[in-house]
Amino acid sequence: MKIANKKKTIIKWTAYWVLILSVYVVLSIIWRSFSVFCPIPLLAAFNFTVRIIIGLPMIKMKNERVLFWMKLTANLLSIAATVYVFNMIIRSGVQYNESYIDSLDYSVFDHNSTVTYNRENGVYTIRAESDELRILQLTDIHICSSITTIGLDQKALKACYEIIKSARPDLIIVTGDVVYTSPTKTFSKDNLNPIYQFCTFMNNIGIPWAMVYGNHDTEAIATYDEKSFEGIFRHFMADDNCPMLYAERQPAVYGRYNQYLRLENSDGSLNRIVFLMDTNDYVRDSITVNDYDSIHKDQIEWYSETIDAVSEEQGEPVKSFVFMHIPFREFADAKAALDAGSTKAEYLFGKNGEKTSCPDHNSGFFDVILNKNSTEAVFVGHDHLNNMGIKYMGVDLIYSKSIDYIAYAGISNLTEQRGGTLITVLPDKYKVEQIDYGQ
Repeated sequence: MKIANKKKTIIKWTAYWVLILSVYVVLSIIWRSFSVFCPIPLLAAFNFTVRIIIGLPMIKMKNERVLFWMKLTANLLSIAATVYVFNMIIRSGVQYNESYIDSLDYSVFDHNSTVTYNRENGVYTIRAESDELRILQLTDIHICSSITTIGLDQKALKACYEIIKSARPDLIIVTGDVVYTSPTKTFSKDNLNPIYQFCTFMNNIGIPWAMVYGNHDTEAIATYDEKSFEGIFRHFMADDNCPMLYAERQPAVYGRYNQYLRLENSDGSLNRIVFLMDTNDYVRDSITVNDYDSIHKDQIEWYSETIDAVSEEQGEPVKSFVFMHIPFREFADAKAALDAGSTKAEYLFGKNGEKTSCPDHNSGFFDVILNKNSTEAVFVGHDHLNNMGIKYMGVDLIYSKSIDYIAYAGISNLTEQRGGTLITVLPDKYKVEQIDYGQ
């Protein structure tokens, strides 16, 4: 009888380890990272050890009823202990990120712009202190704040640090997906600590910066929504020297956050306005995976009315840029037109490494852009392997290089697509160039 029980125990634990190691190896191969999923065998080993220690007193137990309850208690205790240790391990990633952020030298950063804020309408004005104003677009940072991603988080922060230092911008605009919550890779649904850490990092740099939301920042799987994010933003805005351009007064339109900025030349004349628009995340109640949402009708109306109002104020048509996360359908149309040799499309720079991930429906936003004849360029992120710029029907449609080290399988080992986009605004024109990071 004892031999049979011993054999049964050996079979049970062998199956346990075969299952654990199989899951670990399969996930690591799929996502091309054996470090991200290392907590799986480590926690399994911890659970195994706890079960052995708790189970030792049961070896000589003969009372079947007592033995049953002791085994049940042992199972519950081992699960509770494993969950506790798992939680502590995951949360320790927050501390590592914060230590890294604190260790950086921020004295190397400076900028040539001044910022004023109109509390009545919630509009920030950024004035150039020289003949040019340099805007840096960063996108798809994907900070996780998990113990499994501390190396990748620090690479992402370092990439931002080095790109900003190289670009010497006067304004930074982050076009979404600052954070990333994926329980299969980060073992966490916490999106609040990552955004707090990124805000800390950017505010330490001290250059005026603004952001739009991406589809991952407050997606349904994440623990916290935009209200919690706004609490973080207000926390930082309590400091009078905070460089974040967060407007508490926002237009009453759909989306988590929409605003526009005024860019002025050094003499105080208006150069252009910059729209920061929320492309939202996913279509509500959709049963389709990655059914991306887009700009809504009232957002388009706000865009149009703002252009009209500022143009009337200036006594002439105003020029503008649009920054957002998810590209609209015309980004795909532009690439198709370019490939077909159409005169509607002109190649500017870069290349696309994947197809355009845009909403299935057409919001009509691009038609309004053409009709208003104000927006000269639209800057997006979202597709991490795309960084092509195409002038389509007279409008520059530009993918920025991205930062991501985790969201795409194996992307931490790729380098060609990593970087940012630098827009240099002059009194009478602008130029766009890619900033390569290559690490």
